[in-house]
Amino acid sequence: MRAGLVRALAAGAVVAATVGLTAVVPAVGAPATARAVTSATPATLTPSLTPAATPDPTRAVVTLRTVTPAVVAPGDTVTVAGTVTAPSSGPLTGATVRVVVDRQRLDERAQVATWAASTDPSDGRTVGTVDIADVPASGRTTFTLTMDAGAVRSDRVFAALPVSVEVVQEGASTPVGVTHSFFSWHVRKEYDRLQVATAVPLTLDPDVDLYSGDPTTRDAAWTEVIGPTSRVQRIVDGTKGAQATLAVDPSLFGPETPPAIGTPSGSPSGTSTTPTPSTSAPSAPSTPPPSGATSPPASAAPTGTSTGTATGGADGGEGARSRTEAALTSALAGSLRGRELWALPYADADMAATVDSDDTNGLVRDLVDRARIVSDTVGQPVRDDVVWPVDGLLPPGREAALRTLLSGTAVGRAAGVVVDERAVTSDSTPTPSARRVASGGTRLLAYDPVLSSLLPTRADAGSALPVQRYLAETLVLLGERPGTTRSVFVTAPRTYDPDPATLSAFLAAVSSAPWVDPVDPAALLEDSGGDQASAAETPVQPVASAAPKPTLSAGRLANLAAQRSRLQDVAAVLADGQAFERTYREVLDELASTRWRWQPDSWDVLSNTVARETTAATSAITVADQSVNFLAEQGSLQVTVENGLPFAVAGVRLVLAPTNPRMQVVEQPGAITVAPGSKRTVRVPVVAVAAGRADIRAYLTTEDGTPIGSPAVISVSANPLDGRIYWVGGAVVALVLVAGVGRALLRGTSRIDEIADEAGPTPPTGPTGG
Repeated sequence: MRAGLVRALAAGAVVAATVGLTAVVPAVGAPATARAVTSATPATLTPSLTPAATPDPTRAVVTLRTVTPAVVAPGDTVTVAGTVTAPSSGPLTGATVRVVVDRQRLDERAQVATWAASTDPSDGRTVGTVDIADVPASGRTTFTLTMDAGAVRSDRVFAALPVSVEVVQEGASTPVGVTHSFFSWHVRKEYDRLQVATAVPLTLDPDVDLYSGDPTTRDAAWTEVIGPTSRVQRIVDGTKGAQATLAVDPSLFGPETPPAIGTPSGSPSGTSTTPTPSTSAPSAPSTPPPSGATSPPASAAPTGTSTGTATGGADGGEGARSRTEAALTSALAGSLRGRELWALPYADADMAATVDSDDTNGLVRDLVDRARIVSDTVGQPVRDDVVWPVDGLLPPGREAALRTLLSGTAVGRAAGVVVDERAVTSDSTPTPSARRVASGGTRLLAYDPVLSSLLPTRADAGSALPVQRYLAETLVLLGERPGTTRSVFVTAPRTYDPDPATLSAFLAAVSSAPWVDPVDPAALLEDSGGDQASAAETPVQPVASAAPKPTLSAGRLANLAAQRSRLQDVAAVLADGQAFERTYREVLDELASTRWRWQPDSWDVLSNTVARETTAATSAITVADQSVNFLAEQGSLQVTVENGLPFAVAGVRLVLAPTNPRMQVVEQPGAITVAPGSKRTVRVPVVAVAAGRADIRAYLTTEDGTPIGSPAVISVSANPLDGRIYWVGGAVVALVLVAGVGRALLRGTSRIDEIADEAGPTPPTGPTGG
């Protein structure tokens, strides 16, 4: 069996598998062999090194690493540490770093944004300087600048102070390098604290190697995507201990075990009648297919073709789920236990594209029901009624469409919908609260796009700049309505990739600010004191989507639903149909995912593969071509059905469809069963209406009429004999008989009768003597 798999893979055929899944997928992008399969055991991650700044041709680049303390109180000594990178055009000689507090007041968030984006030097008050060593062209050096106690101050109770960190060459007055940041000034509490909620999605990457049939490739892909150094684990580690909710894609844990085909999947609502995938599958049969046959995957396919399954089935009975994959998912589940979690629809189904195209789509409804996998896996209650459209929009009709879609699921109704604040706000001054409500009464969680963009990524040089900008934004926001209870919602994009240590430091710093009250995002679904949900408004200008354009459309959703139905139909006639249906239905489910927006070409690869392999799964079941001379008005055609698969097929129906009215089928045959690698002759009653050629198309279907296998054309030469021929022929025979009898009577005695009998020899009577 292994040799057959190797030969198939060497020939370029690939079968894909997710955790507990096997399906066909060709490699896309860099060769998977470049990946290293590492241990699935969680480990403490070492923070990434601060990315080195790219030298500028004419300016020095100033990067802040730390600002201590993050919030400045009266009398504090403030320390700023960072790096200076010299211009690529020349060295820095005798340079000085200075910190300047600008004179302007920051009362509006637009002012904060303008200051952050500017690189102009400040004419404000210098609060500290430090000399740095000479730096060669494109070289880098560090600095630490400590300001005198009380040097940083403001006449207000709380304020965001604009700060310019500048590098000045010896003997010059104009800075050669400038970066802008902020100090957060706070004296005492004269406000209602901001309720700040944070949610981060935890989803798979758009990597087709996750569905590869080569165990090494697949294990490497899963290790890279959910392993101890993966983006997913970086998010888990970076948010540990913080007030941050993780919105989890259930497919991170792989598929679930299905019931028998045709029975409900066990969803709480009982609305899903599609079997759900299993975490294991039997090994593939060892009987090879007939020459030229294209095989289905895994246990639903003969060997000698692309049937690569995970190694678990060969060494431990885990079926298609390898030990590496099982360990990875187990470790991930363990790291999520006890955390605040939401469950996204299975595979992070693209709810935005679905409700805008087909708000009754059965496939996506089933994926919504399968969100319960998160709760089942981590062993704790998990909220699954918060909808998070990836585009962050709420166009007209979407609220009603979401209600329609969810009405056919266990969720029933959305408790809340995550939206971009700009998509439901006509005027952004002052900044509205995160607690909002749509026109139809659905609660909205409106996230702040600016604060959300400040969550640090691996590309950021530490957390200092994001922290100081975040604190400045919230201070200005606080100042808009200091005596009013307000809420703020912060989210990350689906592609969010942080350094765990930097993210952890960021969340710790911003949540410890005196004016920030970290809360569970679910708390925003209800009013809190004076913070009552305000009505959603129509934005003055169109708001851009927070994600690339969707890969799903009405046509593609319909096609996925049709392919899923076809899978079930085909699986119903296969002896090992559950494994076949489980394999490819899982990939179909993944095709509904939001993640393919960032890699649409991979969507096409997976979709085409499923369609091709579903058709190929039963191609070895064929109807034999034949030519027949039909010399009767009615009778039976004997049609041969061949099963080239190494297992029986049952419930198959043979259908004959004449292409010419000369031949008519009296009655289509019933369901048949064909043994493995054998033939079955089926007699079909037909009637010849007229003489001539009449081809009959013969094909196979499932019980409900879904075509399967390979059809054939039976070429018939019809020569029906009219019934009058029999009467005329009978009359002629009778006349001949009567004529013969009459002739005999008229001619009299035969000459034979006239020949006398001659006496024969007399036998001896006894012995003689004398």
